[in-house]
Amino acid sequence: MINKPDIHDLLTEARRVLMNSLTPELKGEHKYEALMIANAMGMAIRELGQDEQAKVEKADRAVSAFLEARSEPHHHAECEAFLAEAIRERRLDGGDEALRNLLRTLTEARLGINSPGYLKR
Repeated sequence: MINKPDIHDLLTEARRVLMNSLTPELKGEHKYEALMIANAMGMAIRELGQDEQAKVEKADRAVSAFLEARSEPHHHAECEAFLAEAIRERRLDGGDEALRNLLRTLTEARLGINSPGYLKR
């Protein structure tokens, strides 16, 4: 399968080339326009990152709701640690499809931030 770069990686590399290779060679109005484009690209890159962070926050809320539904004691700020502890102590059934779906959602959300291209392979 072809390893396709994601939009975040493409924008980041295009912005790097624009800033490091092209903009220094430009003068006057053209340089100003190139810097405006680079600024817009930076905003888009940050927005893409926020979208991924929103997925992680949603996954965190799902973990908290899962633990609450199973009457597992937890603190919202550390719900992943409580989930891991409940799994290690076998208070949660590894064959529970809801648990496996939750773990998949959590993993995919984290990968979206740490290694966004991995899931596209």
